Amino acid sequence: MSRNEEEQTHRLNCYVENRPGVLARIVGLISGRGYNIQTLNVGPTEDGTVSRMKIDVLGSDRVVEQIMLQLRNQVNVIEVTSRKM
Repeated sequence: MSRNEEEQTHRLNCYVENRPGVLARIVGLISGRGYNIQTLNVGPTEDGTVSRMKIDVLGSDRVVEQIMLQLRNQVNVIEVTSRKM
């Protein structure tokens, strides 16, 4: 495994529409593909129609990039960024 393939903790910062079922769909998307969520924090933003999700996952850069692409395809996801922890 090369350096880029090593598993590391990544924090995904997601801004999502504040609607019923969005949290369940995002958690299901990640866990349904066999990835474990290490921590999950969800809270409202100043705009009551938008929530911020902080999700820590363990995976390679390639795996996390795939998760981000899949999250961005979700209708209720506004923005997704990531950083290594």
